[in-house]
Amino acid sequence: MKYTNAAVTGSTGFIGSHLTAKLREKGINIFEISRSSSQIDITSWDQVKNIPAQDVLFHLAGVTNISLSFENPHHVYINNVVGTLNMLEWCRKNEVTKMVYLSTFVYGIPQYLPLDEKHPATPTNPYSTSKLLAEELCQAYCRDYGLNVAILRLFNVYGPGQKPDFVIPRVIEQFPSGKVQLGASTPRRDFVYVDDVVDSIVSASISEIRGFEIFNIASGISYSIKEIASELSSLYSEETGNQVSINYSDVLKKGDVLDTVANIEKSKIILNWYPKIDIKTGLFKTLRAYLDEHKG
Repeated sequence: MKYTNAAVTGSTGFIGSHLTAKLREKGINIFEISRSSSQIDITSWDQVKNIPAQDVLFHLAGVTNISLSFENPHHVYINNVVGTLNMLEWCRKNEVTKMVYLSTFVYGIPQYLPLDEKHPATPTNPYSTSKLLAEELCQAYCRDYGLNVAILRLFNVYGPGQKPDFVIPRVIEQFPSGKVQLGASTPRRDFVYVDDVVDSIVSASISEIRGFEIFNIASGISYSIKEIASELSSLYSEETGNQVSINYSDVLKKGDVLDTVANIEKSKIILNWYPKIDIKTGLFKTLRAYLDEHKG
């Protein structure tokens, strides 16, 4: 599918800012949708209905903090479910026939590994439940109105510019103190670098997908929190000459899953996408960006 105009919700967020930069490099005209860039709140239909028609919608906006989802589920459900409903209705009314929706890990406690897209979806927190509900709305609009939607279930995305709500920036931001305090060391996660995620989003947008399709976006390899923190610590010492001590409480958080690793064969075959950045390169790029930003 070829297109020249696209709307991006959450355009100023972590992934959104990387995506908009990539699309502009490709000469795509972008209508940014966010509270900060266009003062548009996607939970308000009165605001959404006035967004001009586009060729493609990239729907990235949403609340992603799992801890916050337990503390304030109403806020999370309104943003992630109602916001998605409004954007789907905007697509319907403006005959926008292609949407790429960024979802998350909705599989819950794995029944088998690696996890493919056919694994039962059994969320363990309000955040992932809200994303699954939004997926179901997307499927309903595909069925009832002919919208084509690619659902990208992102595993653990990381890279420059990510908020310290997530483990890798949380580790890095503690380095200057010389001491890093973390929770459980044993949970394993499938980490995927943000540039690879952006490539998957673009690949989904130009694909000839019809109807409703779900894709895992991950690396296909899992690493423990301890392995990630140790690698970052080694890279930090190499770059700065400073040593860091790392301590773990080894207390699991509510809803924590012990291991997540994705089967990404479907993404490779249908989207012609595969991750190009290995974990050490990605961690180095992330750390280097932080050091460059905070030097002096």
